[in-house]
Amino acid sequence: MRRFTCALTLCTFALATSACGRNEADGPPPSDEDTLRGDDDDVDDGDDDAPADDDQPACTTVAARPGTVITTSGAVTGQKTDTTWSWKGVRYAEPPVGELRWKPPVPASCVATEVFASAFGPTCPQLSDGTVIGNEDCLTLNVWAREDAHDAPVLFFVHGGGNAQGTASDPLYDGHELATRTGAVVVTIAYRLGALGYFTHRGLDAESTHAVSGNYGILDQQAALRWVQANVAAFGGSPTHVLLFGESAGGQNTLVHIASPLSAGLFHAAIVESGGVYRTTIEDAQAAMQELVAAVDCDDAIDEVACMRGRTVDSIVGVPSAIGPLEGEGMRYGPVVDGYVLPMNAADALASGTHNHVPLVIGTNAEETSRMVAAVETPEQYAAAVRAQYGLTLGNQLLAIYPAADYPSPRYALVRLTTDVIWTCPARSLALAAATHQSEPVYRYYFTWHGPGIGGAIVGATHGIELPFVFREFEAFGYSPTPDDLVLSEATQRYWTRLAGGGDVNGPGDITWPRYDTSDPYLTFGEDITAAAGLRSEQCDAVDALAASL
Repeated sequence: MRRFTCALTLCTFALATSACGRNEADGPPPSDEDTLRGDDDDVDDGDDDAPADDDQPACTTVAARPGTVITTSGAVTGQKTDTTWSWKGVRYAEPPVGELRWKPPVPASCVATEVFASAFGPTCPQLSDGTVIGNEDCLTLNVWAREDAHDAPVLFFVHGGGNAQGTASDPLYDGHELATRTGAVVVTIAYRLGALGYFTHRGLDAESTHAVSGNYGILDQQAALRWVQANVAAFGGSPTHVLLFGESAGGQNTLVHIASPLSAGLFHAAIVESGGVYRTTIEDAQAAMQELVAAVDCDDAIDEVACMRGRTVDSIVGVPSAIGPLEGEGMRYGPVVDGYVLPMNAADALASGTHNHVPLVIGTNAEETSRMVAAVETPEQYAAAVRAQYGLTLGNQLLAIYPAADYPSPRYALVRLTTDVIWTCPARSLALAAATHQSEPVYRYYFTWHGPGIGGAIVGATHGIELPFVFREFEAFGYSPTPDDLVLSEATQRYWTRLAGGGDVNGPGDITWPRYDTSDPYLTFGEDITAAAGLRSEQCDAVDALAASL
């Protein structure tokens, strides 16, 4: 039975009613071992937590002034809106083009001239409605900080999209409101996606000091985290209070960083929003990637890697890929267990206690799959859909746990089953493993808010619905929040920011969020915020018994 990952792009939906450059003269690029650090001079294994020295000389003669920050890659000047500055499209790595395609990121070189950072950088190449969009030169980040920011907590966000879609310039992820209302410094990043971010091949292994390939999107995120460590103080942030958080594939990637020794020390707390575990090995991925090699007519080449590097972005990215966990067609991309970047999958790392121990929040939504499942109308259609997804034997076992008669409709039964199997129950296992093997606090949440009316009830607390509350960005979906919605948003932002500030989510005036333990305590974010314990325990006990087959 296929083991599904848990990534899905957050498609646009109305919350209430709808479903939804490097020059050749510079010489050859450095090796992958050289580029894992924040500098090119002192080579190590990539495990060094410290990037370039804070007092390293800058190449620019531009003087710092309000809105102009001197970074390790030069002077960047932002734009001010009300009391908050933004710096957009700031390069953190060299363009991964030409010989740097399918190489670890090279830290951005210092630019002597002042860079006006007023526009988002390009979207990384991806397939959107059958059309390739984006630009391979896309490794940029965005920063928002209040004018009075000083030693502020840092909220570093990784977007979702199945590691094949998504962009940091999505209006949903605009950090202005989050930074303005919390005082935190907010960072969003672009990173390589799809085939350009996760292609793995034995020929690429041979180029690597560590004899592995793939995981370039993860290495990009680590490079951005190193850039933040080196530079965020200049924006008013604290490099010792960095919260790494992501949603969907971004949540899965957050788990990868929790498991990766190369990410140690680059963040100090983490939130996994609707994320799951990547279990694909590099060997299995390389076998699957031969389908991509054949699709671009490089399977007969003497040097397949050279042939692939010679192909256009459109030809590579144009090969269809699967995005969601319930999609069965197309190439599937994501991090792989390679023994180096990811020595073992995150579930095993948490279970063994070998992960990066940081204060951690793991959460899911009540109806994650409401925009993903088939439109079944009868119990027979429901049973057929489950068997088609999971096979006859396992499907029948799941149908016994989730009989259609126990739910308001066959469709809701399918939503409930798939949400529990893919998100709710695995989150319980991950939270328990983390809480068992670290002294730092672990917390669990369950987001149940949904929009008003029949449309809101149908969509429910769908995948990604917490994001407008985290960023306080509702207008992107044509939804006008109620006063109660804004209260929920403000509370969510406070919990998130307090975790970044010191590892404890709790504070005056808010419901106490209990630390995770064997009683399965969690906080519900819905019409009200409430604390409870034992989330869908009976169903998850039964699902856990089948986990090896899922």
